[in-house]
Amino acid sequence: MSGAEPEPDTAPVGLTWRMYVERLAERAGGWTALAEELVRVVGEKAELPEDLLSIEKGLRRLARRGNAPGGQYGRWLLRHLGVPEDIERWARWLSQYHRRFADLPLTLRLEQLRLWDRPPFAESRLAAWTHVGLASVHLRRREDAVARLRLERARDAAARAGPAAVAEVALLDAYVATNDGNRAAAGSFLEVAARATESPELDVDDRACLEARLFGQCAYHLTSPLPGADADVLGAQALFSSIHRGLELPFVAFRRDNGLAYCAWKLGDAVGALALARSAADHAGDGGFVRFRVLALNLIARMTPDPEEARVVRERAARLARSIEDEELLAAATRGMGGRKT
Repeated sequence: MSGAEPEPDTAPVGLTWRMYVERLAERAGGWTALAEELVRVVGEKAELPEDLLSIEKGLRRLARRGNAPGGQYGRWLLRHLGVPEDIERWARWLSQYHRRFADLPLTLRLEQLRLWDRPPFAESRLAAWTHVGLASVHLRRREDAVARLRLERARDAAARAGPAAVAEVALLDAYVATNDGNRAAAGSFLEVAARATESPELDVDDRACLEARLFGQCAYHLTSPLPGADADVLGAQALFSSIHRGLELPFVAFRRDNGLAYCAWKLGDAVGALALARSAADHAGDGGFVRFRVLALNLIARMTPDPEEARVVRERAARLARSIEDEELLAAATRGMGGRKT
């Protein structure tokens, strides 16, 4: 991905009230300055103490609350001063499907996201990110009931977190609805995602990745229609061809070439399809995306006319799927291997 992606070793592990309040105090120029800023942004109607010393003491008490509910001072700070941009960026990185964090083993992803599923972050306008990240993990662990509950919470909170969160939640909603066989609901969610990706608030990289995901899901509806409808492979091919080419982000390039490979294969261009699938695997490798390399390898195994290559590629894909504890990908990788899933 681009340089805008935060480096994991420089980002906080979870967020406590002390980390949050001290960051705000540092930004304001000290505790007294933070108290003055709170008075200014909250306004006269709030029931703040009249003297700055009492307000400063209240802020220092809040900083000692760890991950307990923040009370009135916590609500004031979160509502009026928000969450620092670098912390918001890190929380987004933890939860987006197209980020490398989603390639870590599911157990580790779950542990990390749980550190953010508590105050102060859970009380902020950004809580949707934690909910959608946890929904994604539970889906991949095949824990359907808790995944759907988290997704519902994410949907309720997404608008407050901004258009990137709205798109993220809508795309996951569409994926679940598609798997349920509810194409009408999936289509509605995809329309929500499409509107969100048009927001000027999105940065260039996020927009490109979200659009690539959107086009990929729309294309799936064309290549895998409901019973009784005809597949529209040419329409899907047009969608994949329209995926952004200027930035050449590894995820975007993977999504485009992998989709085009499948369409070429279905249209009878076996040689071109295999070349595109290999290109998709390379793009996934360039970005460090284990999940997407598995998907590309699975496609190569289906396409190659060489049985030995198919066997070797499937075994490689299965090893990668096991490394990130992804049962869904493992099932796909071992399909055609005589049921070998361990």
